[in-house]
Amino acid sequence: MPSGGTRLSIDLTSSAIAATVDRDGTRIPVLLNGRIVMPHGIVIDPAGQLHPGVNGLPEPSVGHRFIRDPVDLLHAADAEPPVDAVQLLAGQLWHIADQAVRQVAVPVAALTVTIPSAWGPRRRGHLTDAAARAGLPAPAMVTAPAALAAYATTGHVPDGTCLLICDAERRPITLTVLQASPDGYQELATRQVSPSRDLDRDLAQHLLARSIADGPSHRAEKEATPEPADAALLESIRQARTALSTQERAPVLLPSPRPPAVLTRDDVTAAAQPLLDEAANAVQGILDAADISQQHLSHVIHRETRAIPGLQERLAAVTGHTPTALDSHSHALADGALALTAAHHQTTTANDTALPRVRLRVRDLTSAIILGACSLTVLLQTILTADIVTTYSVQVVGVRLSLPQLGIAGALTMLTAFAVAHLAPTTWLAGTPNASTSKPTTGHLIRRGYLAAAVGGSTAAALYGLATGTAVQFGYEPYLKWTLGSALPLAACAAIIAATAPRIAAPQLSNWLARTRPAALPATIAVIGVCLMRAAITLTPPVDLTGMPGLIGSAGAALLGIATALTTSRSRTTRTITTPGLAIGYAIVFTSDTSSALLVGYLVALTWWAIQLTAHTLRLAYPGTGQALRRLAGSSHTA
Repeated sequence: MPSGGTRLSIDLTSSAIAATVDRDGTRIPVLLNGRIVMPHGIVIDPAGQLHPGVNGLPEPSVGHRFIRDPVDLLHAADAEPPVDAVQLLAGQLWHIADQAVRQVAVPVAALTVTIPSAWGPRRRGHLTDAAARAGLPAPAMVTAPAALAAYATTGHVPDGTCLLICDAERRPITLTVLQASPDGYQELATRQVSPSRDLDRDLAQHLLARSIADGPSHRAEKEATPEPADAALLESIRQARTALSTQERAPVLLPSPRPPAVLTRDDVTAAAQPLLDEAANAVQGILDAADISQQHLSHVIHRETRAIPGLQERLAAVTGHTPTALDSHSHALADGALALTAAHHQTTTANDTALPRVRLRVRDLTSAIILGACSLTVLLQTILTADIVTTYSVQVVGVRLSLPQLGIAGALTMLTAFAVAHLAPTTWLAGTPNASTSKPTTGHLIRRGYLAAAVGGSTAAALYGLATGTAVQFGYEPYLKWTLGSALPLAACAAIIAATAPRIAAPQLSNWLARTRPAALPATIAVIGVCLMRAAITLTPPVDLTGMPGLIGSAGAALLGIATALTTSRSRTTRTITTPGLAIGYAIVFTSDTSSALLVGYLVALTWWAIQLTAHTLRLAYPGTGQALRRLAGSSHTA
């Protein structure tokens, strides 16, 4: 997929249009006219302007024309009908793409469209033409049964196995047998269940007859029951059938002057018996047409929006498999089509990308230099302010120094290593490659840079511990525990980043690189605060020159609180709220006894920064994993 673009999937086969965008592996439902789905209808005004996404004209309007579904006109597009069906579809596609671009603020680089399985080269060509007129890429086309299968099975179907798809979301009910193959799904047979009688009209007739029988003023009308052709009545029955999927009874508005009626599941069950019988016969017929038996089926997938009581049970009885029901998944086809076309629109990752790089300059090392200086400053102050107890000025028998402050020095060495690793993808670290060597990719440089950071930073932290033990001449173990122990969590995060960051999609690299650069300002503020706190406790410069150890120590604690708040969160709102609170709180509670706890708090903040960066990297490198876990959790919750 081209850098900076997104994949758009449009479902044109369901009763309402649904669209989904895939932005670097993250699936986002598109709001169409402010709704999760959009009607197929288009109104053409007197000026020839198209207004997609309407159910119809509320009242007759001079010069306005309503098209219920442009897709239905494509079969006659070559016959020059009164309206240009291809142009109508192009306007519809442009409107959907425009809504998607407004929502995600990224242009459409790849288009997938779900189409009926009966479409051949003619209508597929009209769809390609419509996409070109809308200024969109040539669409990858996925049939509705294949998209349903991909969504319901998440692609985990062994090659050669067969699936039965029963799509009752629109009339007529469509049965399809698919066989899984390495390239997707092959359609073996398809059949429509066309009942001799319409279920909604039968229910309307039944309710009208019952209202006449129940109403004394209408008993004379028993012999002349009206034909239930009223569109509002049929729509009311459709809504009632949808409601019956979650409840036992639903109201239906009858034509005036009759009072509303109540539709029950038993009413629908009785009226649906002929349809169920025809569906069972159709299943047997399509299995024979596909030349398979029940044993060849691995999945039976069933989708409907208006309840047809008994259909799911009848499918289970005929096939011997419990159907997977997709009753309330409005974006099932759009998401399934995206999954099937993922192989055709591979996202470029850092492993395949070589970002523009520049020569290493001094100003590029500003953050690394500042963080390295901060780390050395904390280490030197810790050693120079150590209280060394000796016997006869020869043998050291005890040393008192700030171990948490030593831990901060070790953690800052890892932060320095992060700053150096941040330069790896965008600067030449090994000179200009010659003609015989290939240009290193960004993923290779990221892996090399962060592995070096993990090893180099932890090694420097260990040297800090050894240097402290040598300077005070009192063992190494306690100092190594703090310097190396504080650096190792950050080193582990650097190693995880080195292993996973090369999988990040190329369009996300710029934002990721901006986030991985350690902020030198919060670290500088923290080091100033730490040094002032230590000076106030040990009465060393600048406290011994200026006096006021309590005031200087509290000021240092306030600075440490500010740095902790800035390091913990990236949210401006959170920083605005927590920074004053932590600054005041740290200043109030600062004493020689609480200083270690405040220093440990900053160590935790540094570790939390590294964990957040690692989690962000994992989300970008494996975007589908979090989505699959959320979907699994949602399914478990529903069950």
